[in-house]
Amino acid sequence: MPAGEKTDHCAGWPASLHLVYKHTSARTVLAGKKHCGPLMVQKPFYPEANGCCHTYLIHPPAGIVGGDRLFISAVINKNAHALITAPGAGKFYRSDGRVARQTQIIDLQENALLEWLPQETVYFNHARADSITRINAHQTSRFMAWEIQCLGLPAREEFFTSGQCLQKLQIWHGHMPVLLETSRLAGDGKLLSAGWGMRGRQAMGTLIMSDHRNNIKRSLIQELARSHQAIPLGFTSTRGLFIVRAMSFYARAIKNLFISIWQRLRPVVLGFEASPPRIWNT
Repeated sequence: MPAGEKTDHCAGWPASLHLVYKHTSARTVLAGKKHCGPLMVQKPFYPEANGCCHTYLIHPPAGIVGGDRLFISAVINKNAHALITAPGAGKFYRSDGRVARQTQIIDLQENALLEWLPQETVYFNHARADSITRINAHQTSRFMAWEIQCLGLPAREEFFTSGQCLQKLQIWHGHMPVLLETSRLAGDGKLLSAGWGMRGRQAMGTLIMSDHRNNIKRSLIQELARSHQAIPLGFTSTRGLFIVRAMSFYARAIKNLFISIWQRLRPVVLGFEASPPRIWNT
């Protein structure tokens, strides 16, 4: 049984975190921080001369079980620049029948810059999860954001044969939706094996970047993809967004590819050379 798993039918463990980033003359500061329950951030880090605020999301239980509810919100104020990541993978553990829910909402104001770069999310066999990530972007804001999912633990040959995950990914400009995606992943074996599904793979990822001026060239992505030939890729350019989708047998392969793309395209999208968070090296 995974650590922290509940077998009773009591209420789950709620947790929330609200962050506010503001631009100053010297750098972006974490001007507001409020948390409830086991969800928090370490102190902000400043490894870059441009003043980008690197923030690490910490969830001490290290996983979510049936009945738990996590809510994360962040406001990136005018001209602020925040990079948000985590020290380890998110985990949805085996459920006792209840649904675990995770909501992540980020608001970008005028000329705000966001890098939403979490580690992969692992769905254990028999998990039941609802997860939504929504980015409310200003027309002048820019961002790079990825989400990576792994169904089961393929390295241990523990596959996602039972359970259900509902995932929503949304990008809004003001009151106008520009991307609304919903995926319902059922652990009945069909999704993982079918040609219309994962084709035997257990991991998938989506990388979304602002591209209002159509500066991102597919040839750049294809060049990077040549060093990751085992990963099927798909590209979409629509309504000011450039989207990369990938599948693999292991989440790490997708993460390594996405990091390569982020390092290459950060100067194009955000105007700064890439500075990988130190936590990725631990």
